[in-house]
Amino acid sequence: MGIQKTKAALRAEMASIRVRPDERSLDSAAICQHVKALPEWAEARVILLFAALPDEPNVDALWDQSKQVCLPRFRSDRTYEAAFVRDPTGLVSGQFGILEPSKSADCAGPSEVDVVITPGVAFDAAGHRLGRGRGFYDRWLEGLTAFRCGVGYDHQLVHDSVPHEPHDARMGVVVTPSGVFRPNEA
Repeated sequence: MGIQKTKAALRAEMASIRVRPDERSLDSAAICQHVKALPEWAEARVILLFAALPDEPNVDALWDQSKQVCLPRFRSDRTYEAAFVRDPTGLVSGQFGILEPSKSADCAGPSEVDVVITPGVAFDAAGHRLGRGRGFYDRWLEGLTAFRCGVGYDHQLVHDSVPHEPHDARMGVVVTPSGVFRPNEA
C-alpha cells in the first residue's frame, strides 16, 4: 500500500472514533493542564494556539494573559501566518470555516513565536504528526523556529509509526489527556 493510501486509512480509522462532548471537555482540560506544566510553556512569551474544530481538543484554557497569543490565519497564497489576537471575541470565520483573526490583525514573524500548539489526526512516539491531508500546516510549521507541541486524544497517539514523508513536521512533544510524551529518537 502506498504512503498516501496508508495515511488515508489512518485518517479514516481516527475519524471513526467519536469523542463525546463530556469526554472532550474533560480531555481538553487535562491536555491544557499538562501543556501549562511544560518548561517550554513557562518560558514562552509568544504562543500560537489553534481554533479547535469539533473533533479536536479545545485549547481555549491555554489563553494566557501573561503571553501574546496568535492564531493561524490563512492567506490568499494558500499559506498561513501567525496573527496576534487582542480580543478573542473579534475572530472571524476564515478558510475552511475555521475561526481566525481579522485581516487587520498584526502578525508575528516566524522567529517570534516561542511555542506552537498543534492539532493532528494522529501522532506517534517519534513525534510524527498526521494532519488532515493538504500539507498547508506542515509547510508552515517548517518555517517556524517555535517549539512544537502536538495535542490530541489518547487514541490519537498510535503505537505504530505514523506514515510520514520528509515534509511532514515532527513535534517536540505530544500531549494527551494521559500525559506528556517526549519523542524518542526513532
